Amino acid sequence: MKAALLIVALGLAGCAAPALREPPTMRPVAAELARFALAGRLQVRDGERSAAVGVDWQHDGAQDDWLFTGPLGQGLARIESGPAGARMTEAGGQRSSAASAAELAGSLLGVDAPFASLPRWVTARPGDGAQVREVDEQGRLRRLVDRGWTIEYTEYAGDAPDALPRRIDIHRGDTRLRLIVDTWNP
Repeated sequence: MKAALLIVALGLAGCAAPALREPPTMRPVAAELARFALAGRLQVRDGERSAAVGVDWQHDGAQDDWLFTGPLGQGLARIESGPAGARMTEAGGQRSSAASAAELAGSLLGVDAPFASLPRWVTARPGDGAQVREVDEQGRLRRLVDRGWTIEYTEYAGDAPDALPRRIDIHRGDTRLRLIVDTWNP
């Protein structure tokens, strides 16, 4: 009789609803990284237009230095920006300037991209007003919405909770950017 009761109890326990787990919450992150360098590949698409370039980016506070390269590693353009504005030097020596790196990169890549927000986004640091939509099991960002842009972190450069993103997809409407970071130097 005791064996039969034990079997029934075990059978009922097997039918019980699984325990609910708390959804993961975002881990606290440090403020925006004031200084970093990365090398990788950037793919951009805006409707019918698309481009794929290599990118070496040095970020130091309000100063940025972007080197865009073609598929065979040849330099396409360098964009340097800071509080006083931005200037671009193309491979053929042509120079141009604008109020921001976004304007120059837009003319180079053919896409209107949110370059001012990229330092926060590529390091997975949401800004004021950004909406965290999803985090992974370690509390790292998976999906963020900021100023109408959706930023998806599809891969990190390691398993540690403080690992930096390796693959980032950014999109709004027809505009899409994919950054694949090959090396980080934070």
